[in-house]
Formats: sequence, C-alpha cells, structure tokens
Amino acid sequence: MFTRNFIIVAMINFMVMMAYYLLFIVSGPYAHESFNASPSVAGLVAGLMLVGCLAGRFMTGGILHTVGFKKILIVGIVIYTISMFLYHVADNLPALMGVRFLSGVGVGCVGTVTATLVAYLIPPNQVGQGIGYFSLSTILALALGPFLGMLLMQYLPFWLIFLLCSCFGMVSFLTAITLKIPRSATQEGASDAPALHLQNYLDYRVIPLALVVLLVAVCYGSLQAFLSFYARELDLVHSASFFFLLYAAVIFVSRPIAGKIFDRKGANYIIYPALMLTVCGFVLLGLTRTTPLFLLSGILLGIGVGNFQSTAQAASLKLVSKARMGQATSTFFIFLDLGIGIGPYLLGVFIPHIGYRNLFFLLAAISAACLLAYYAAHGRSESYVINQECDP
Repeated sequence: MFTRNFIIVAMINFMVMMAYYLLFIVSGPYAHESFNASPSVAGLVAGLMLVGCLAGRFMTGGILHTVGFKKILIVGIVIYTISMFLYHVADNLPALMGVRFLSGVGVGCVGTVTATLVAYLIPPNQVGQGIGYFSLSTILALALGPFLGMLLMQYLPFWLIFLLCSCFGMVSFLTAITLKIPRSATQEGASDAPALHLQNYLDYRVIPLALVVLLVAVCYGSLQAFLSFYARELDLVHSASFFFLLYAAVIFVSRPIAGKIFDRKGANYIIYPALMLTVCGFVLLGLTRTTPLFLLSGILLGIGVGNFQSTAQAASLKLVSKARMGQATSTFFIFLDLGIGIGPYLLGVFIPHIGYRNLFFLLAAISAACLLAYYAAHGRSESYVINQECDP
C-alpha cells in the first residue's frame, strides 16, 4: 500500500491542507488588523476560502479523466501558490476577498485530485484501510495548521506567514512533478453526458450518503466555531488548546483500525458506533464543567466524527465504478465543506436564545437523527453495495 506514489500524494495533500487550516486562523485577524474589518467581515474573509474550495471541487470532479490527474493537480498547486504571493499586493478588503476565493479554488482542485487518485493507488480489497491511512495526512494538517497559525502570529509578521505558505506550495509543485499516474487512472473512460451536464461534476448515487455527511459536518463546523467561546464561559480556555490535539491524536490511532474493519465487515460496523459516540461526545460536552470531562468529550468526538468521515468517504467510492470516482469524491467533499461552512451560520442564530451548553445538546440531537438518516440513505443496503460491482 505504501508505494512511492501513495506517499507523494499524501505529502502534497498534507502540505496544502496544513496551509489551508493555518490560513483559516490567520486571515480573520489579518483582515481586522490590516483593514480594520469588523468581526463579521473578518469571518466572511476567512469563509470565502471555503467558497472557493467548493468551486474548485465542483469544477475538478468532472474533468479529471478528460484533462488528466497530474495536469489538474499541478494547475491547482500553481493557483494556490500564486494566491499566496497575491496576499502581499492585496491592499484593500475586496482584493483580499478575491485572493481568499482564489486560494480556495486551488485547494479544492488539489484536494479533489489527491482524494480521488489515492483510490487508484491502493489495492481494491484495502480501500477502507487505504483511505484511513491517507486521511491521516488531513488529520495532521488539521492539528498542526491551526496550532502553527496561532503560534506564528505571536512571533512573525503576516507577510512572513504568507511567504511560508508560498513555500509549502512550491515544495508541493516540485513534488507533484515527480508523480507517476497509474495506467488504471488514465485508461478509465469519461462521462458521455454533455459537457455542461451536472452528471459530469456530481454523482447522484453518492448524494443520499452525502446528505448525511452534510448533517454531521454541520455539527462539526459548529463545534469548531463555538468551542473556544464555550471554553471561555466555563473558564477552561487552557484546556481548549488541547481539545483538538486530543481529537486529532485519537483519530490518528483509530482510523487504521477502522479501515481494516471496513474492508472486512463493511461501513455499518464503523458508522453506527461512530455516530453513537458522536452523540455521547456532544452530550458530555454539554454537561461538562471540569477539564477531564471536557477533554474526554474531545476523545469521543475524535473517534466518532473522525471515523465517520473517513468511512463515509470510502463507502461513497464503493457506490461507483472507477470511472466515476472523481465525481464521487467531488460530491462527497462538496457536501462536507458545505456543512462545515453553513453550520455556524445556521445554528449560531440559536445561541443568544439557548446558550452554548444547550447548543451542544442540540448538536447531539442532530447527530442522533443522523443514525436514522444513515440507515435510510445507505445503511439498510450496505450488505448489497459492498458485494456488487457498480456500473459506470
């Protein structure tokens, strides 16, 4: 499984995603300090990268097989790297917003290529395990990116942080040049649908499962957005800095195990327990008043949400033929990113009325509803799906 190409793709994904999460932390304070942006506008500046990422994923999914994996990967890295240099010349808020959107397009292109290409680089009977190992590159980025962002802002000027992110892009470019695309990826056929047909960009068979992913992502996005405010309310700010490190650590340990179970037993053996642990994690977070319980909730949510995401991604690839893996990956991540992006906006309106504690109870209720939604969308047919060869 750990071939040269697999390691290269994971490295590229790690470097680009680490810069992606790092810039999420940095861009809001940068907009506020450099352009006197209000908190809401600063949040919009940060979120525009997500909008660009959605656009990049949508466009990329339908042209992977016609244009080629390597070409799109390199173009995405180039777009991302150029956008890093444009931070230095963006001298007003509209220009900064444009740069953020462009950065997102590049990240979306790279992320879709790497997540799709890795499916061709692992043995067919180890899809769950392979996706689990590959997704660790994203988990490390999720842990290190925000940590580095908060650390570097204390010691370095913003322009130097942007230059560092440019270096990540240049190293990714030099690494991508050495990548060799497997013949199986280049020989798969493209869609016969008209060029502008939605089928070229999304796969309808993945949408029911992706809707469940969207609901879980709404919960995770709200967790990311409001955990620090809740920790401040509980006077557990110091503990909050370790929450996501523990979250990432337990995913790092548990995902390879979950991947093996997926390959042997199927998605249901992971997703049902993962969603139950997610419910328990949010309930515990709503009940907690002490550091040990606060951190324990992070462990439960890491095992729950983290393994749900990788298993659902692997399950979505099982729904389609290899010729449609690009569209399947694009569909999955569009719904995932959309949920993370809209979650804080949709649920944030309830906070003045119910408070942060009850918000996490609400997230637990939504997660519980996802158990039924998953059964209806995918779980009841899982035994059939994993034993059939899907048509293109």
